[in-house]
Amino acid sequence: MKRALAAIIAVGIMTSNVFAEDMTNMSNQEQADMAGEYISEIVKYIRENYIGDDVDTNVLIHSAVKAMVGELDQYSDYLTQEEYNDVKNNTRYSWYAPEFSCEIGEAGYPVIGKLDKKSKAYQDGIREGDVVRSIGNVSAYNIDEEEYFERTSSDVPSDIKMSISRGDNINAYTINLVRHEIHSVETKEISEFENADQKFNDKTVGYIRITSFYDYTSNEFENAINKLISEGKTKLILDLRGNSGGYVDEAIEVARQIVPSGTIISTRDKKGVVNTYTSDLRTRPFEKCVVLVDSMTASSAEILASAMQDSGAGKIIGEKTFGKGVMQSVMDFDDIGVIKMTTLEYFSRYGKKINGVGIIPDIEVSKIDFVSETDALDSDNVAAVIKFLGFRLDSVNTVERNIGKYQAEMGLPVTYKLDSATVNAMNYEIYEDMINNDRIFTMGYINLLS
Repeated sequence: MKRALAAIIAVGIMTSNVFAEDMTNMSNQEQADMAGEYISEIVKYIRENYIGDDVDTNVLIHSAVKAMVGELDQYSDYLTQEEYNDVKNNTRYSWYAPEFSCEIGEAGYPVIGKLDKKSKAYQDGIREGDVVRSIGNVSAYNIDEEEYFERTSSDVPSDIKMSISRGDNINAYTINLVRHEIHSVETKEISEFENADQKFNDKTVGYIRITSFYDYTSNEFENAINKLISEGKTKLILDLRGNSGGYVDEAIEVARQIVPSGTIISTRDKKGVVNTYTSDLRTRPFEKCVVLVDSMTASSAEILASAMQDSGAGKIIGEKTFGKGVMQSVMDFDDIGVIKMTTLEYFSRYGKKINGVGIIPDIEVSKIDFVSETDALDSDNVAAVIKFLGFRLDSVNTVERNIGKYQAEMGLPVTYKLDSATVNAMNYEIYEDMINNDRIFTMGYINLLS
């Protein structure tokens, strides 16, 4: 019996090799046609012979496509149409929600947390510690943070009905939903970075931080530049640390506002077709600039950083960047789903390769570790970050639950996992707390004055 099984396996391997060799010299269309026949035979064999639960052919097809795309690289992926729609819905940067935050209490109902005394809710008599009993005439008992966020948020200005209790008294309220936003660009006064050991008091130095590239980032960046110029700033610290990328076209539009005339990046596809994106900027907005980067600076942020470095517009200071120098295209296949696939590689002004290499800073500063997607949820580091963010850890408020709370508060997809968006948001807050020991920032400031 063992010998017979071994013979079957050997035949299978031999057939597979012949199949692969036969396809080598075929056209793309011929290979696709043969692959379709091959998959068709497998699906037929499974449906005719598998003795387990009935198999849904659509599930088999989706699984096959996901496996195929997953073989390409870490950036390519397959999504069902429903999954893709969820991704698009969760990329919003503004939404409407109650003025107060809530946590799920031990009794299973949302409990009102932070509440501004100037808010309408406070003026209406709502207080911290009150319990939300129902939302829109539907009980709020035993809902989780994700469901609470979905039931209390909207894309347009509106209001919702809530019944809220304090002790034995339950009252009905009309809760006004106010606008919440995630801004991708922020400015700060340089003096805000001062500490006991270091004074940052040069009033000609401005600071801009770009956390990600959304479809409004270039407009925010333009406003930030104009603000600093109006304040008399002639030098700039541009902080791209923790920026994992975003929309490429927005990164290029930002570059056109600060990178001198010439190439920003060039892209090359599989056929060797090259497209070049350029800046026609004649006058720099600042006399001197430094760009702060770290190992989390990636993708679109590396486009901007490389353009600043190659053009001489600014020195790069910090850690070697991530090294994602490829771009993905999205193709919608009717009735199957959406494939996000790597289709372009980009190169810096002088043709330097970024993918798998990263950008080497002009001035390197030793690495500082933060939370990452690969951290185990039961690690001491993750627990410390959760507490740093102001959450309580106990048998009810687990790490996973606290991550969900944090995601809901930040308007991120509630996954209860350390996904890339959540890690970025957490690390931004860690950066703020580490200002007193921010060696990269200090080096950038000193370089501007030298």
